[in-house]
Amino acid sequence: MAHSAHRDALPHAAPAAAVEERAPFGADPEKRRRILKAAVRTFGRRGFHEARIAEIAAAAKVAEGTVYLYFRNKEDLLGVVFDESMEDVLEKGRSLARSKAPAAEQLTALVDLHLQFIGSDRDLASVFQIELRRSARLVERFSRSKLVEYFRLLADVLRAGIASGEFRRNLEPRLAVRILFGAADEILSEWLLSGEKKPIADAKQLVGTLLRGFAAPGDSLKVAARRRRKPQ
Repeated sequence: MAHSAHRDALPHAAPAAAVEERAPFGADPEKRRRILKAAVRTFGRRGFHEARIAEIAAAAKVAEGTVYLYFRNKEDLLGVVFDESMEDVLEKGRSLARSKAPAAEQLTALVDLHLQFIGSDRDLASVFQIELRRSARLVERFSRSKLVEYFRLLADVLRAGIASGEFRRNLEPRLAVRILFGAADEILSEWLLSGEKKPIADAKQLVGTLLRGFAAPGDSLKVAARRRRKPQ
C-alpha cells in the first residue's frame, strides 16, 4: 500500500478527491477487467513511466483506442487499479473490525489482510510498493483517502483493546498504527526487492513480536539489565 512519509495520513487528514471512472455506453465488464489486469502486469514489470497504453492494450487483447473508452490516460488507469484494489481490501477489513474477536486477533487479521493482499502478486506489489511512490502527486491523489480508512480500522481496534484492558492504558494508538503499518510495509518491500519466495514474517509473527516486545518471558528490560550487570 502506497503511503506518504511526509504528511500525516491518519484520520485528521482530508481525503483526496476520488478518481472519476468513465462508464462508456455498452461497456463490457470483462473487457474492462482484462485491461485492468494487463495494466497491473505492465506497470509492475515495465514501470509506470516506461509503460505505454499500446502495450497494455496488446496484453489485454483489445485495440489501443478501446482502452481510452474506459480510462482517460495512464494515470487514470493506475488510479482505478489502486482505488478498486483498496476498496476490496477495505470491505474485508471492515468486516474483520466488526467481529467480536479479541483486539490482538483483530489486529493480526487486519495485518494479515495487508500482507496477503500485496504479497500474493509480485506485479501488484511492484505497483503498490514502487510505482505509486515514485510521484508525490500520485501518492497524494490516489492513496490518502483509502489509507486513512485503513489506518482508522487499525486505530479503532487498538482503542477498543485499550478500553477493554487487553492493551496497556498509555498506549498511543496513532504511534502504534504507524509501527504496525511501517513494519508490514518494510517486510513487503524487502520481500519484493530480495526475490525471496515469501516475506520474512507473517502477520502472526509480526503482531506477536510487537505485542510481546523484545524482553524475555517474565522479564522486564530493567531486570534483564540488572542481570547483565550482576558480578559473576
